[in-house]
Amino acid sequence: VLDAMQTMPSFVYLIPAMMLFGLGKVPAVIATLIYALPPVMRLTCLGLQQVPKPVQEAALAYGATRWQLLKEVRIPLAMPSILAGVNQTTMMALAMVVIASMIGARGLGQEVLMAINRIDVGRGFEAGISIVIMGIVIDRITQGLAKRWDPNRK
Repeated sequence: VLDAMQTMPSFVYLIPAMMLFGLGKVPAVIATLIYALPPVMRLTCLGLQQVPKPVQEAALAYGATRWQLLKEVRIPLAMPSILAGVNQTTMMALAMVVIASMIGARGLGQEVLMAINRIDVGRGFEAGISIVIMGIVIDRITQGLAKRWDPNRK
C-alpha cells in the first residue's frame, strides 16, 4: 500500500479529497497528509524493526513489560529513523503546498500559483524561495533532533 501511495503523482490525491470535501483548506490538508505520511510510516517501522534483539531480550529479562519495552527501549533506539521519516514527511508536505493551492488552500502555495498565472516572475520567485527556506529550516531542526537522539553519539 505504501509503495502505491508513494508512486502516485501528487495531483492524484486532490481528486478524491476534492470530491469528498469540496474546495478549500480541508481537502488540501487531507490530500497533503495522505501524500506525505508514507515516509514516516515506513521509516518508523524500519527503525522499530532494527532495534537489536539482544537489547530487547535484556529489557525483557530485567522485567520490562511489552509497553515499557516499546516506550523505554524500542522507540528511543528507533528515534533517528523516526525523525528521518518526519524530515521526509515535512519535505513532501512542503512540496504539496503549491499543488494544494489549486483546490483553494491559501498561503505561499497560492502566491506561487497566482504568480504563475500572472507571469509575475519576481513574486513567484519570492514565494518559492520562502518555501525553500522553510524547508531548509525544518530540515536543519529535524536533523539536529535526530543527532540528539542518536544512540551512537558520544
